[in-house]
Amino acid sequence: MKKISTLVAVILILVTLLPFYFVRKHLIENERPKVETIAAYPEPDFAKIMFMGMNAFAADLLFARSQYYYGSHYVTDGTYLLLEQMIRVILALNPSLEYAIPFGEAAISSMRTESAIESANSLLRLGHELYPDDYYYVFNQGYNYYIYLGDMARAYPLMYEAVSMKSAPQRIIWLVNHIATMGGGYRLGYEYTKSRLATAKDKYMHDQFEKELQHFANLLVLSEAAEEYYKRYKVSPDKELKELVKSKLIDKIPEDVYGGEYYYDEEDRIVKTTSQGDRQYGKKKEEEAKKKAEEAEKKAEESGEKESAVEKENSEKSDK
Repeated sequence: MKKISTLVAVILILVTLLPFYFVRKHLIENERPKVETIAAYPEPDFAKIMFMGMNAFAADLLFARSQYYYGSHYVTDGTYLLLEQMIRVILALNPSLEYAIPFGEAAISSMRTESAIESANSLLRLGHELYPDDYYYVFNQGYNYYIYLGDMARAYPLMYEAVSMKSAPQRIIWLVNHIATMGGGYRLGYEYTKSRLATAKDKYMHDQFEKELQHFANLLVLSEAAEEYYKRYKVSPDKELKELVKSKLIDKIPEDVYGGEYYYDEEDRIVKTTSQGDRQYGKKKEEEAKKKAEEAEKKAEESGEKESAVEKENSEKSDK
């Protein structure tokens, strides 16, 4: 009886899933549905008049429609050209539908083109106007510029503005400084960390900012020295930066406060560090070294046991 029940359950699941499979297959293989035009949606200000006081109800319907629009384009052409306008109309009708902004921004930015990122960030700017105290809308603008376009010049100011807001979690500053280290935004990282150090009251945070400031100061000194070296000799310094000391541009190569090693990146023409500003790098490095030592010790023990076994076997053969 139990086997029959299981078989019936499996059959029911297959019967339920098969229509979804064939619908998706049909959408992919056949002619794509007609893409809606921008003329299908009114301007946000006009929409508030058009729905004659039923704004909240209309906003809910349009949000459901925006999700259908996203889903239908996700399985076809992967473009969401109308979505920004849809979200703008929804928020004009009901500004309390805050979750519509992250939904629209995430969908649009997934197209990964410059125009798509500008469209996604336009929604985030609208979100910042509606919810000025929420760091999310400022931070994600910078994050989109960084992760999708690699535009550090526009990314860093927005991210640092976001982490300065009261609503920003304290840990976000370390994420931004880590990104600044990887992307070469040393000057901005230095200036921002310096300002935070001046206002830090908690001893732990003061110590952390002091260490972070030294981190950026080292990278700035080394990068500027490498730039000067290139101007003088028309060639890049060696990867280990020894030439900077030999040419007396710096007295010595400083120690990375996070336990990494500085090196010259020929492609980006700046000095980087193997720690990449990761505050846990030194600890991770120690743990890795400890693990390797334990593995080596274990292998040595196993090797010693094997040698003892061989010697014992040879000894027994000799006695015979």
